[in-house]
Amino acid sequence: MASSSANIKFGKTFYVWPTGVHKATIIWLHDVEFTGYCSVAALKSLKHPNIKWICPTAPKRPVTSLGGEVTTAWCDMTKASENMLDDFENLNDVNEYITSIFSCEPENVMKGLGGIGLGAAQALYYTSYYAFGWVPISPQIVIGINGWLPGWRRLEYNMCNTTLGAANRAATSQILLMHGTSDDVISSAFGYKCADSFRKAGFPTLFKQCGGDHVMNEISVWLRNFGL
Repeated sequence: MASSSANIKFGKTFYVWPTGVHKATIIWLHDVEFTGYCSVAALKSLKHPNIKWICPTAPKRPVTSLGGEVTTAWCDMTKASENMLDDFENLNDVNEYITSIFSCEPENVMKGLGGIGLGAAQALYYTSYYAFGWVPISPQIVIGINGWLPGWRRLEYNMCNTTLGAANRAATSQILLMHGTSDDVISSAFGYKCADSFRKAGFPTLFKQCGGDHVMNEISVWLRNFGL
């Protein structure tokens, strides 16, 4: 039976190809209303020659927080808050799509996942699902900018009530969460609560507040910890 993600029309995928030895593949997910192309220049500016960046484009769908406007979005979203409603059906469909992209990459390279805004939310959701044993490929490097974890309140409960080995799987994902001090969509306090949920559930997680050019510099420095 074909996966449900196979019936969804994703947009064009863009790439930043490694110019050195291919040591890692990182899928980067854009924010709502953007495309994969919008991420390319910033990722090139990091100048990490051993990373292959894959920048897919989300499907177009009505977005509740934008008054029903049809635009690129990984899932629907309501007004951002700690109590926002999560669109788990579409989040799960995109998880399948992410897995299909990872499956085409060499087995001997590190796999990573990152994004900004709604893209960060999707990346963090996938990461939690790997720990639960519900997706098969570990994102060893995870980066989220101005994002949140859908279903964040349930993370610790799910870690204790899913298959054996959840804590060991969580420990394989190194997470960097960054939050701008002036972000007016997702509060830094909410970002910190999501980071704290990850830590309590056993995910190695670093939370930083910064803005502007400092964001890309912090990401670059962090990636060097992995020899990239």
